[in-house]
Amino acid sequence: MSMRLMRCIRSLVVATTLISPWALSGQESGFPYAIQSWAIRDVPTGIAYVSAVTGLYFLGGHRANQARTFTAADLDLSGEVLFFDRYATRQWSDGWDSLSDQLLWGLGAATAASFAVVLSEPESRSGTAVQRNTATLAFMAAEVLLLNKGLTDFVKGSVRRRRPYVYNQQLSLEEKLRVATEEDDVFLSFFSGHSAAAFSAAAFVSTVFADVIDAPRWVEGLVWGSTMSVAALTAYARVAAGRHYPSDVIVGAFVGAAIGHLVPRSHRQGGDVQIRVLNHGYGGVGLGIQIPMN
Repeated sequence: MSMRLMRCIRSLVVATTLISPWALSGQESGFPYAIQSWAIRDVPTGIAYVSAVTGLYFLGGHRANQARTFTAADLDLSGEVLFFDRYATRQWSDGWDSLSDQLLWGLGAATAASFAVVLSEPESRSGTAVQRNTATLAFMAAEVLLLNKGLTDFVKGSVRRRRPYVYNQQLSLEEKLRVATEEDDVFLSFFSGHSAAAFSAAAFVSTVFADVIDAPRWVEGLVWGSTMSVAALTAYARVAAGRHYPSDVIVGAFVGAAIGHLVPRSHRQGGDVQIRVLNHGYGGVGLGIQIPMN
């Protein structure tokens, strides 16, 4: 991931911390979202939650950085790969790699553009409403980004799966060494950060659009279909580029889509999310979380 994107993420961390107490102070009744959620009940719990989310982000980054060290021997392999993933070991394309980056930035731009559409609704046009609703949307977007990036990096650094190009017999050891040195992520294949980020953005944009905009169902379907199609193309591009296995992008898609959809759902006003203590006597005690998907 580029240093420019990393700087943007760190800026969002700061923005999240700064806007949370302000946005907690109130919310316009016509807007479907509020900063309050199942994890944020007041300012103290909000600070605790923001600290936990940013902590996951930095912990994930530290874990991933620990997995960046490699030697030439790590690249000289011809071991077995699961049949489902072998397709990726025969793929290599810098063009697809570049396209995946462009598509991901495009989804990021679409997320920012969706804010303008959402904030153009009548209930958001007053000055105070625009400020508070913008803060709420920014908080949710930062929450999605930080949760997704932190979890992705933590899993990458823990699993330490080699990239598929390591097993590509058409690439020389010198070429593998060059790529591994330039990209500095040979052990960070599982799961795909591009796929997770793309699907989280697609699900976030589509969910917020459906909740805020009073549009016909076919328009909502068009938004879901178009954003998910771009996310799917991003995931495929990572495989075609030889940077990820199919299983990497599939898991990334599920994780990203879940985060992108459930974060705004958890902030919906009206008690959308319910948490219950499940007491089964001597059988144990657990927590149940109910989040409607529609």
